[in-house]
Amino acid sequence: MKRIILILLVMSWGLQSQACDICGCRLGGVYFGILPMYNTHFFGLRYSQASFNAAIDYRNNQYFEDEFSEDTYRRIDIMGRYSISKRLQVNFIVPYLMNDMNGSHQSVQSAGVGDPMVLLYYNLFNTGDKGSSLWQHSLSVGGGVKLPLGEYQKQDAGQIINRNFQIGSGSLDYLLSMNYTLRYQKFGINAEASYKLNSKNSEGYRFGNQSNASTYLFYWITTPQVAILPLAGVYYEQAEKHLDGKIEQFNTGGSAMFGTVGVQLFRKNLNLNVLYQVPWMQNFNTESTVSISANNRFTVGLMYNFSFKKKKQKPKDKIKKQRWQ
Repeated sequence: MKRIILILLVMSWGLQSQACDICGCRLGGVYFGILPMYNTHFFGLRYSQASFNAAIDYRNNQYFEDEFSEDTYRRIDIMGRYSISKRLQVNFIVPYLMNDMNGSHQSVQSAGVGDPMVLLYYNLFNTGDKGSSLWQHSLSVGGGVKLPLGEYQKQDAGQIINRNFQIGSGSLDYLLSMNYTLRYQKFGINAEASYKLNSKNSEGYRFGNQSNASTYLFYWITTPQVAILPLAGVYYEQAEKHLDGKIEQFNTGGSAMFGTVGVQLFRKNLNLNVLYQVPWMQNFNTESTVSISANNRFTVGLMYNFSFKKKKQKPKDKIKKQRWQ
Protein backbone atom coordinates (compact mmCIF):
# COMPACT_ATOMS: atom_id res chain seq x y z
CA MET A 1 0.00 0.00 0.00
CA LYS A 2 2.96 2.31 0.55
CA ARG A 3 3.64 2.16 -3.18
CA ILE A 4 0.10 3.04 -4.24
CA ILE A 5 0.11 6.00 -1.88
CA LEU A 6 3.23 7.33 -3.59
CA ILE A 7 1.50 7.39 -6.94
CA LEU A 8 -1.60 9.25 -5.83
CA LEU A 9 -0.91 12.62 -7.33
CA VAL A 10 -4.26 14.07 -6.63
CA MET A 11 -5.07 17.06 -4.49
CA SER A 12 -6.67 20.82 -6.07
CA TRP A 13 -6.64 24.19 -5.68
CA GLY A 14 -7.91 24.16 -10.52
CA LEU A 15 -11.29 25.23 -11.20
CA GLN A 16 -11.14 25.17 -11.66
CA SER A 17 -8.57 23.75 -8.89
CA GLN A 18 -9.34 21.37 -8.24
CA ALA A 19 -7.78 18.49 -6.56
CA CYS A 20 -4.66 17.28 -8.25
CA ASP A 21 -1.50 18.86 -6.96
CA ILE A 22 0.76 17.42 -9.61
CA CYS A 23 -1.23 19.13 -12.33
CA GLY A 24 -1.31 22.42 -10.54
CA CYS A 25 -4.84 22.33 -9.21
CA ARG A 26 -3.89 23.79 -5.88
CA LEU A 27 -3.21 26.93 -7.89
CA GLY A 28 -6.49 26.65 -9.64
CA GLY A 29 -8.12 28.34 -6.68
CA VAL A 30 -6.67 31.63 -7.85
CA TYR A 31 -9.28 31.57 -10.62
CA PHE A 32 -11.75 34.47 -10.39
CA GLY A 33 -13.15 34.49 -13.93
CA ILE A 34 -15.02 37.33 -15.59
CA LEU A 35 -15.76 40.09 -13.09
CA PRO A 36 -17.42 43.05 -14.84
CA MET A 37 -17.75 45.36 -11.82
CA TYR A 38 -14.15 46.25 -10.98
CA ASN A 39 -14.89 49.13 -8.60
CA THR A 40 -17.06 47.10 -6.22
CA HIS A 41 -16.35 44.68 -3.42
CA PHE A 42 -17.62 41.12 -3.49
CA PHE A 43 -18.05 38.13 -1.21
CA GLY A 44 -18.88 34.62 -2.34
CA LEU A 45 -18.77 30.85 -2.03
CA ARG A 46 -17.45 28.39 -4.62
CA TYR A 47 -17.75 24.60 -4.67
CA SER A 48 -15.37 22.50 -6.79
CA GLN A 49 -15.10 18.75 -7.31
CA ALA A 50 -12.57 16.58 -9.13
CA SER A 51 -11.80 12.87 -9.19
CA PHE A 52 -8.85 10.76 -10.29
CA ASN A 53 -8.04 7.10 -10.89
CA ALA A 54 -4.59 5.70 -10.08
CA ALA A 55 -3.30 2.17 -10.56
CA ILE A 56 -0.19 0.01 -10.44
CA ASP A 57 -0.08 -2.85 -12.91
CA TYR A 58 2.69 -5.35 -12.07
CA ARG A 59 1.97 -7.28 -15.27
CA ASN A 60 1.16 -10.59 -13.56
CA ASN A 61 4.22 -10.50 -11.32
CA GLN A 62 3.70 -13.28 -8.80
CA TYR A 63 5.43 -11.35 -6.01
CA PHE A 64 3.30 -8.18 -6.20
CA GLU A 65 -0.43 -7.58 -6.17
CA ASP A 66 -1.91 -4.97 -8.50
CA GLU A 67 -3.27 -1.89 -6.73
CA PHE A 68 -5.75 0.84 -7.60
CA SER A 69 -7.32 3.88 -6.04
CA GLU A 70 -10.39 5.98 -6.86
CA ASP A 71 -10.22 9.40 -5.25
CA THR A 72 -12.58 12.35 -4.99
CA TYR A 73 -11.53 15.83 -3.93
CA ARG A 74 -14.08 18.43 -2.92
CA ARG A 75 -13.38 22.03 -2.07
CA ILE A 76 -15.43 24.94 -0.74
CA ASP A 77 -13.83 28.37 -1.15
CA ILE A 78 -14.82 31.42 0.83
CA MET A 79 -13.65 34.22 -1.41
CA GLY A 80 -13.86 37.96 -1.57
CA ARG A 81 -12.49 41.24 -2.87
CA TYR A 82 -12.06 44.64 -1.28
CA SER A 83 -11.50 47.58 -3.64
CA ILE A 84 -9.04 49.95 -1.99
CA SER A 85 -9.27 52.40 -4.89
CA LYS A 86 -10.24 52.46 -8.55
CA ARG A 87 -7.07 50.54 -9.43
CA LEU A 88 -6.07 48.61 -6.27
CA GLN A 89 -7.93 45.56 -4.98
CA VAL A 90 -7.26 42.93 -2.32
CA ASN A 91 -8.56 39.42 -3.09
CA PHE A 92 -8.64 36.50 -0.69
CA ILE A 93 -9.55 32.80 -0.77
CA VAL A 94 -10.04 30.58 2.30
CA PRO A 95 -10.54 26.92 1.28
CA TYR A 96 -12.20 24.05 3.12
CA LEU A 97 -11.08 20.69 1.68
CA MET A 98 -12.76 17.27 1.81
CA ASN A 99 -10.62 14.48 0.35
CA ASP A 100 -11.68 10.85 -0.04
CA MET A 101 -9.12 8.23 -1.11
CA ASN A 102 -10.69 4.82 -1.75
CA GLY A 103 -8.04 2.25 -2.62
CA SER A 104 -7.80 -1.49 -2.97
CA HIS A 105 -5.56 -1.62 0.11
CA GLN A 106 -6.43 1.56 2.00
CA SER A 107 -9.23 4.10 2.48
CA VAL A 108 -8.52 7.51 3.96
CA GLN A 109 -10.69 10.58 4.53
CA SER A 110 -9.27 14.00 5.26
CA ALA A 111 -11.08 17.30 5.79
CA GLY A 112 -10.34 20.73 7.19
CA VAL A 113 -9.47 24.34 6.50
CA GLY A 114 -6.66 24.55 3.94
CA ASP A 115 -4.04 27.19 3.18
CA PRO A 116 -5.62 30.63 2.59
CA MET A 117 -4.40 32.99 -0.13
CA VAL A 118 -4.22 36.78 -0.20
CA LEU A 119 -3.42 38.74 -3.38
CA LEU A 120 -3.11 42.43 -4.21
CA TYR A 121 -4.26 43.32 -7.75
CA TYR A 122 -3.51 46.45 -9.75
CA ASN A 123 -5.85 47.38 -12.60
CA LEU A 124 -3.62 48.72 -15.39
CA PHE A 125 -6.56 49.84 -17.51
CA ASN A 126 -10.31 49.35 -17.76
CA THR A 127 -12.45 50.82 -20.55
CA GLY A 128 -15.53 48.79 -19.58
CA ASP A 129 -17.32 51.83 -18.18
CA LYS A 130 -17.20 53.60 -21.56
CA GLY A 131 -20.46 52.37 -23.00
CA SER A 132 -20.04 54.35 -26.21
CA SER A 133 -16.97 52.34 -27.27
CA LEU A 134 -17.44 49.20 -29.38
CA TRP A 135 -14.16 47.79 -28.06
CA GLN A 136 -13.75 47.40 -24.30
CA HIS A 137 -10.95 45.75 -22.38
CA SER A 138 -9.41 45.46 -18.93
CA LEU A 139 -6.13 44.11 -17.53
CA SER A 140 -5.30 43.38 -13.90
CA VAL A 141 -2.03 42.00 -12.53
CA GLY A 142 -1.40 40.85 -9.00
CA GLY A 143 0.77 39.05 -6.52
CA GLY A 144 0.39 37.55 -3.10
CA VAL A 145 1.07 34.69 -0.72
CA LYS A 146 -0.37 31.35 0.32
CA LEU A 147 -0.19 30.99 4.10
CA PRO A 148 0.75 27.63 5.72
CA LEU A 149 -2.27 27.20 8.01
CA GLY A 150 -3.70 23.86 6.81
CA GLU A 151 -2.76 20.49 8.33
CA TYR A 152 0.16 18.90 6.48
CA GLN A 153 1.26 16.02 8.74
CA LYS A 154 -1.84 13.82 8.80
CA GLN A 155 -1.05 10.15 9.43
CA ASP A 156 -2.78 6.84 8.82
CA ALA A 157 -1.72 3.65 10.61
CA GLY A 158 1.24 5.51 12.09
CA GLN A 159 2.61 6.72 8.75
CA ILE A 160 2.26 10.11 7.09
CA ILE A 161 -0.17 9.96 4.18
CA ASN A 162 0.60 11.06 0.63
CA ARG A 163 1.69 14.71 0.51
CA ASN A 164 -0.87 15.57 -2.15
CA PHE A 165 -3.63 14.26 0.07
CA GLN A 166 -2.75 16.60 2.94
CA ILE A 167 -5.00 19.57 3.65
CA GLY A 168 -2.08 22.01 3.58
CA SER A 169 1.49 22.12 2.30
CA GLY A 170 3.18 23.52 5.41
CA SER A 171 5.03 26.09 3.31
CA LEU A 172 4.79 29.81 2.63
CA ASP A 173 4.30 30.12 -1.13
CA TYR A 174 4.27 33.11 -3.48
CA LEU A 175 1.68 33.86 -6.16
CA LEU A 176 1.57 35.82 -9.41
CA SER A 177 -1.66 36.32 -11.35
CA MET A 178 -3.14 38.22 -14.28
CA ASN A 179 -6.64 38.60 -15.72
CA TYR A 180 -7.43 40.16 -19.12
CA THR A 181 -10.82 40.65 -20.76
CA LEU A 182 -11.42 41.95 -24.29
CA ARG A 183 -14.94 42.60 -25.55
CA TYR A 184 -16.34 43.75 -28.89
CA GLN A 185 -20.03 44.58 -28.56
CA LYS A 186 -21.51 41.32 -27.17
CA PHE A 187 -18.59 39.02 -28.01
CA GLY A 188 -15.52 38.72 -25.83
CA ILE A 189 -12.54 36.72 -24.65
CA ASN A 190 -11.16 36.27 -21.15
CA ALA A 191 -7.61 35.10 -20.40
CA GLU A 192 -6.32 34.31 -16.93
CA ALA A 193 -2.95 32.94 -15.80
CA SER A 194 -1.29 32.21 -12.46
CA TYR A 195 2.05 30.97 -11.17
CA LYS A 196 2.91 29.65 -7.70
CA LEU A 197 6.48 29.57 -6.42
CA ASN A 198 6.65 27.01 -3.63
CA SER A 199 9.08 26.93 -0.73
CA LYS A 200 10.11 24.08 1.58
CA ASN A 201 8.10 23.21 4.67
CA SER A 202 9.57 22.43 8.09
CA GLU A 203 10.26 18.84 7.02
CA GLY A 204 12.29 19.90 3.98
CA TYR A 205 9.60 18.85 1.49
CA ARG A 206 8.82 21.18 -1.43
CA PHE A 207 5.97 20.85 -3.88
CA GLY A 208 6.91 21.60 -7.48
CA ASN A 209 6.23 25.11 -8.74
CA GLN A 210 2.83 25.28 -10.40
CA SER A 211 1.23 27.28 -13.19
CA ASN A 212 -2.12 27.37 -14.93
CA ALA A 213 -3.81 29.33 -17.68
CA SER A 214 -7.27 29.57 -19.20
CA THR A 215 -8.83 31.22 -22.24
CA TYR A 216 -12.58 31.49 -22.70
CA LEU A 217 -14.76 32.93 -25.45
CA PHE A 218 -18.06 34.37 -24.26
CA TYR A 219 -21.21 36.05 -25.55
CA TRP A 220 -23.09 38.68 -23.56
CA ILE A 221 -26.90 38.24 -23.56
CA THR A 222 -29.09 40.76 -21.76
CA THR A 223 -32.74 40.47 -20.73
CA PRO A 224 -34.87 42.73 -18.52
CA GLN A 225 -34.32 40.42 -15.54
CA VAL A 226 -30.88 38.88 -15.98
CA ALA A 227 -27.65 39.00 -18.00
CA ILE A 228 -26.44 35.64 -19.35
CA LEU A 229 -22.83 34.91 -20.26
CA PRO A 230 -22.31 31.49 -21.92
CA LEU A 231 -18.62 30.63 -22.36
CA ALA A 232 -16.34 27.93 -23.76
CA GLY A 233 -12.59 27.46 -23.92
CA VAL A 234 -9.56 25.61 -22.61
CA TYR A 235 -7.82 25.31 -19.25
CA TYR A 236 -4.19 24.19 -18.85
CA GLU A 237 -2.22 23.30 -15.73
CA GLN A 238 1.37 22.21 -15.16
CA ALA A 239 3.61 21.40 -12.19
CA GLU A 240 7.24 20.52 -11.66
CA LYS A 241 8.38 17.46 -9.70
CA HIS A 242 8.36 17.56 -5.91
CA LEU A 243 11.58 17.60 -3.89
CA ASP A 244 12.21 15.86 -0.56
CA GLY A 245 15.38 17.62 0.47
CA LYS A 246 17.31 17.56 -2.81
CA ILE A 247 15.80 14.28 -4.05
CA GLU A 248 13.21 14.40 -6.86
CA GLN A 249 10.10 12.40 -6.01
CA PHE A 250 8.83 9.74 -8.40
CA ASN A 251 5.33 10.08 -9.83
CA THR A 252 5.01 13.81 -9.18
CA GLY A 253 4.65 16.67 -11.63
CA GLY A 254 3.05 16.74 -15.04
CA SER A 255 0.50 18.63 -17.09
CA ALA A 256 -3.10 18.43 -18.26
CA MET A 257 -5.45 20.33 -20.56
CA PHE A 258 -9.23 20.52 -20.15
CA GLY A 259 -12.01 21.64 -22.45
CA THR A 260 -14.39 23.92 -20.56
CA VAL A 261 -17.99 24.99 -21.00
CA GLY A 262 -19.93 27.14 -18.60
CA VAL A 263 -22.30 29.99 -17.97
CA GLN A 264 -22.40 33.05 -15.75
CA LEU A 265 -25.66 34.68 -14.70
CA PHE A 266 -25.84 38.27 -13.44
CA ARG A 267 -28.89 39.65 -11.65
CA LYS A 268 -28.53 42.91 -9.78
CA ASN A 269 -25.70 42.30 -7.29
CA LEU A 270 -25.59 38.51 -7.67
CA ASN A 271 -23.28 36.51 -9.94
CA LEU A 272 -23.80 32.75 -10.43
CA ASN A 273 -20.92 30.90 -12.12
CA VAL A 274 -21.04 27.27 -13.36
CA LEU A 275 -18.15 25.47 -15.14
CA TYR A 276 -17.76 21.91 -16.42
CA GLN A 277 -14.41 20.56 -17.59
CA VAL A 278 -13.45 17.48 -19.63
CA PRO A 279 -9.80 16.32 -19.90
CA TRP A 280 -8.39 16.58 -23.42
CA MET A 281 -4.74 15.83 -22.73
CA GLN A 282 -2.91 14.35 -19.74
CA ASN A 283 0.82 13.87 -19.32
CA PHE A 284 1.74 12.90 -15.77
CA ASN A 285 5.27 11.98 -14.71
CA THR A 286 4.78 8.31 -13.83
CA GLU A 287 6.79 5.11 -13.77
CA SER A 288 6.16 2.43 -16.39
CA THR A 289 3.91 0.39 -14.07
CA VAL A 290 1.89 3.39 -12.89
CA SER A 291 -1.12 5.02 -14.55
CA ILE A 292 -3.02 8.12 -13.45
CA SER A 293 -6.07 9.61 -15.15
CA ALA A 294 -8.06 12.72 -14.33
CA ASN A 295 -11.83 12.62 -14.71
CA ASN A 296 -14.34 15.36 -15.45
CA ARG A 297 -14.58 18.32 -13.07
CA PHE A 298 -17.19 20.88 -12.22
CA THR A 299 -17.42 24.12 -10.28
CA VAL A 300 -20.33 26.25 -9.10
CA GLY A 301 -20.02 29.58 -7.33
CA LEU A 302 -22.18 32.45 -6.12
CA MET A 303 -20.87 35.98 -5.54
CA TYR A 304 -22.49 39.09 -4.12
CA ASN A 305 -21.20 42.47 -5.32
CA PHE A 306 -21.61 45.52 -3.12
CA SER A 307 -20.20 48.97 -2.43
CA PHE A 308 -20.13 51.25 0.58
CA LYS A 309 -22.11 54.45 0.23
CA LYS A 310 -19.99 57.54 0.66
CA LYS A 311 -21.15 59.95 3.33
CA LYS A 312 -22.14 63.36 2.09
CA GLN A 313 -19.76 66.07 3.25
CA LYS A 314 -21.07 69.00 5.18
CA PRO A 315 -20.31 72.45 3.75
CA LYS A 316 -17.68 73.07 6.49
CA ASP A 317 -15.98 69.78 5.69
CA LYS A 318 -15.75 70.71 2.03
CA ILE A 319 -14.11 74.03 2.88
CA LYS A 320 -11.56 72.35 5.15
CA LYS A 321 -10.76 69.76 2.48
CA GLN A 322 -10.21 72.41 -0.17
CA ARG A 323 -7.73 74.20 2.08
CA TRP A 324 -5.59 71.10 2.38
CA GLN A 325 -5.60 70.28 -1.33
